[in-house]
Amino acid sequence: MLAWSTALLTGEKPNCLARLRPGGAAVLLLPPAVAARKAGRRIRGSLLRTGHLRAVVALPPGCAAPHSVSLHLWLLRTPAPGEEKQAGRRLLVADAASRFPRDSARESTSAPDWAAIGTFVREAVEQADSPQLPAYVAQVPVIELLDDEVDLTPGRHITPSPADTAPRLAASWDEFTSLTASMDKSARLLAALDLVAATADTPTATTVAELARAGALTLRGGQQPPEESIHPSPSSDGDIPFLTVPDLLGTGEPGGWLAPDGDSAREAVIVQPGDIVVVGVARRFSAWVHDGPPTALGPQLHAVRVQPEQLDAWFLAGSLRAPANARQAGTHTTSSSRIDVRRLQVRQVPLGEQRRYGEVFRELDSFEKVLRRAADLGAGLVRGLGDELAAGRLAGGAVER
Repeated sequence: MLAWSTALLTGEKPNCLARLRPGGAAVLLLPPAVAARKAGRRIRGSLLRTGHLRAVVALPPGCAAPHSVSLHLWLLRTPAPGEEKQAGRRLLVADAASRFPRDSARESTSAPDWAAIGTFVREAVEQADSPQLPAYVAQVPVIELLDDEVDLTPGRHITPSPADTAPRLAASWDEFTSLTASMDKSARLLAALDLVAATADTPTATTVAELARAGALTLRGGQQPPEESIHPSPSSDGDIPFLTVPDLLGTGEPGGWLAPDGDSAREAVIVQPGDIVVVGVARRFSAWVHDGPPTALGPQLHAVRVQPEQLDAWFLAGSLRAPANARQAGTHTTSSSRIDVRRLQVRQVPLGEQRRYGEVFRELDSFEKVLRRAADLGAGLVRGLGDELAAGRLAGGAVER
């Protein structure tokens, strides 16, 4: 697969087809750039003209690493005797990425709906010659693809089904309305906070290292397990999600899983609900109270567990993630610099005061999550509604303003 990806991205002719007997087929998992990269245009055109390329399927993100990318399945087949004259007249394209859109609000351990995706792909291929194709599937004449770009990206050649789009937009609007109501409630609470000016008796600050020495918390740094122990998708309900900094820079969700009975899982640093996760790189620096399932942490991610009779977790997480704190604890001035988590500071205040601040930090965290979800959902609504309006699907009657 790597050789095929490299060949098609650079325009070199691959030799995979030479290994197929007449009538033989091969299915390749490839990056989406293979379908449109200028360097591979000549090879794509050759595969279409000879009839070797039969189908291109865009998979939803999360099906395989890298999990933030909609990878493509290419179905190739060498013509059997007597098929040469019919080969290559049409290319089957299927857009499972649009059929099963990624929900950014889903839990981090949720796997793609493999059964539904598999059924969609199987029916798309089995019904390729049917006059009534499933939604998000099309047969594109090869002559229409042999232009200056030879772009084989399925989404470029498929018009979403109105019957499928309308209920999806309606559900998105319902969620967006609920989000805006929640956002308004949080905004009113946070805007009403009475912030006072700094005073001379500001409490002294201590560091994470000092708190660890005093026994108020424990600090553990994540580690990289052997690559062969990391699975791209969970194979059982007991598999442990594995979170890394690249995951946070991409989808924000764990990109791998560890078997619970393996040595890697037993040696991993696993964050439990109520623990604090701290990111130790400047470009993605953050700290939050973990509220998901037990999760293994990779390098530059740190697990902090507090003694509840001495520290409030929400107060500590909110204090640690302050931008000024990261600048003070950074080892360099670039965005790729590391954060020395042990140098992060927190004010020394009584536990009751910590809890008062912790409640506000918790509300601020909820507000941030709602803002992000609303931004993602709003962008999708703009795109979806824009497509519907451009297609002329606005019902008659005046638009009330």
